[in-house]
Amino acid sequence: MLVGLLGFVFDIAIFVLSIASWVVVLYVIMMLVAPDNKYTQLLGKYVEPLLAPVRTLLKRFFPKMQDMRVDVSPIGLWLLLNIAEWLLRLLKGLLL
Repeated sequence: MLVGLLGFVFDIAIFVLSIASWVVVLYVIMMLVAPDNKYTQLLGKYVEPLLAPVRTLLKRFFPKMQDMRVDVSPIGLWLLLNIAEWLLRLLKGLLL
């Protein structure tokens, strides 16, 4: 029973990370197409707090990237979410 519950918890966490990565992709597309849309602003309310720490890390490690005028923090966040999802799948496979 405990193994089933642990598997369920892993499945929920993997699902949440997968949805979060797709929300980041959707947010970037919506920002390119319609940045003033109310749904874009709604997504931004939830995605921007996740992007802020990634932006600060990128500014710290790559200071010349600020001159490019291209925000690559969504790519960094998307990569981090996918790596976390991959690690959870790996851990689930090892434990269960």
